[in-house]
Amino acid sequence: MKPLVELNQISFRFERTTILDDVSLAIEPGQTVLLCGESGSGKSTLMKLINGYYPDNGGDLLSGTMRIQEQDMLPLNVVERTHYVRSIFQNARLSFSMRNLREELVFCLENVKTDPDKIDEIIARHTERFQLDYLLDRPFDECSGGELQRCAFICATLIDAPFYILDEPFANVDDETVAFYMAEIEAMQAEGKSFLIIDHRVDLWQWVDRWLLLDESGQLVDVSADVLPEAEQRDLLTANGIYTEWDYTKKQVTATSDEVLLEVNNLTLENVTEVKHRRWFRREQETHTLLERVNLTVPKGRMIGLIGPSGGGKTSFFMALLRARDYSGQIKLAGQDIQQMKKADLYARMGLVFQDPSLQFVKTSVQDEIQASFEAWGLSYDEADIVERLSQYQLEAMAERSPWLLSQGQQRRLAVLCMTVGDQELLLVDEPTYGQDAVNARRVMDSLASLTENGMTCIFTSHDLRLVDEYADDVLELKDKTIKKVNR
Repeated sequence: MKPLVELNQISFRFERTTILDDVSLAIEPGQTVLLCGESGSGKSTLMKLINGYYPDNGGDLLSGTMRIQEQDMLPLNVVERTHYVRSIFQNARLSFSMRNLREELVFCLENVKTDPDKIDEIIARHTERFQLDYLLDRPFDECSGGELQRCAFICATLIDAPFYILDEPFANVDDETVAFYMAEIEAMQAEGKSFLIIDHRVDLWQWVDRWLLLDESGQLVDVSADVLPEAEQRDLLTANGIYTEWDYTKKQVTATSDEVLLEVNNLTLENVTEVKHRRWFRREQETHTLLERVNLTVPKGRMIGLIGPSGGGKTSFFMALLRARDYSGQIKLAGQDIQQMKKADLYARMGLVFQDPSLQFVKTSVQDEIQASFEAWGLSYDEADIVERLSQYQLEAMAERSPWLLSQGQQRRLAVLCMTVGDQELLLVDEPTYGQDAVNARRVMDSLASLTENGMTCIFTSHDLRLVDEYADDVLELKDKTIKKVNR
């Protein structure tokens, strides 16, 4: 049997740095292959090279050939390659061209010349299968990171193709949703579809056909269980920031200040979505309650883990705390109603690291971004301060690179770095370890923990319950329209 996907001796350079060095890969029909490696090692670059984004939009292909179903990919553009390969980007927001899921699905179907009379039926059937009909008319800008990933999956699989590449497809979704989509992938694999999965959480993918490691030199290494002894596999993966098992100790909480920093009284959040009916050109509004009459207090100097199902309202809760969305009820910071505070004063005391960190960058280089953070806080700094910060987050080699050209994991570390330059009383961090290998995940969390030891309060969201157990002093669960403290 001939391979479905064949990459031979691919070498790729970006800004004078070789990212992929003599990479060869063969994937059979009906195979699922896991690709792992350190954050920033070039995994997403390989995906963008296969789907045609590179080198048309940057970088230089130095050598190699690429074929899918025996078709030479190199002469084909991005659109032409979609007949052979469908992709889900690590940043799911980049997957969309339209305003909401309904319009995106219509756009996808029209691009392949689907009979207009069948479009509504196909969309209804597909969204019901993936339990996403409730998101059809919600603007993507109002969707959570997990909801965006689910929308990207349904759009990618709407159009038939032999090969799918999924880049960190479940980083922002809860365990129940992960299990659901895992089953869908296995069902598609049984139909002969092939998958390349890019993920740091290798423990999720024990069932796949092969594990491949993209190492720091840009070379591909087969680390499958039938190729390497278990001990050698574990050592090689660990050396590249990948843990086959997450060894951790549940955090032992010691006595801290009882001083209340954040107080929430009768908080209610609602999403109002405008629904457009294609056939009757009628618009209606639908209201969906996210949180209802929530009461809670958060003590000063604590590390708080906020958990709950994807799309439940965790990011919306953060937006309410920052007065970035409407709410009813009362929110107090250090005893002061935030509605009575000037926004500039509120933001000086409370900060947010976005779930999509690229939304908060304002400069054209990593170094300039850090300098802007120091200047925004009125802090003096010199070159040594910049170098120290970059080294702390393993970004020293990226000082001159644009923040938008970093990997998602590197963007996340830069966002945390910039937001922790100041001395906010409360820091909100949305999915701090998204896109991180295990080593960098701990590096980010250790830096946040050290800040709380100096009196800052941090609330972070995560679907990785092991991480929450290891770092959180207290755990809050958002479920069934309320937020409650979890007994540990």
